[in-house]
Amino acid sequence: MKNAVIVVGSHYVGKSKTINLYVKPKLGLSQRAHKFERNGLHGFILSQSFEEAERDVDYVLEQYGQYDLLVLACRPANETPSDLIEATKKLKKAGFDVYTVSIRHHDNEEYYDGKANEVLASLDEK
Repeated sequence: MKNAVIVVGSHYVGKSKTINLYVKPKLGLSQRAHKFERNGLHGFILSQSFEEAERDVDYVLEQYGQYDLLVLACRPANETPSDLIEATKKLKKAGFDVYTVSIRHHDNEEYYDGKANEVLASLDEK
């Protein structure tokens, strides 16, 4: 089982916030940590989006494709630039089931906590 969860949202809506402030603590990680273990599987988190980090999809797969679980961030396909379609296609080709969790800007912190729960539920999909 290899699962990748892509947190998708426009610039400045809270993708990194959701990952760093809500997902990572639920996995027992500090904000700066990247490696985790869940249900006996090894995972890696990149909270900065492909586009913001100017991170190449092939590089990410080369560096982190050996993990069982990935949590990544990306801008929506209808924005320029967006690596979502390329990332989804290449992750699937590399053997990952790919899930997306969409994020919108929200003033209620419970919203982001709920989105973090969606990320964790997607990691556990079989």
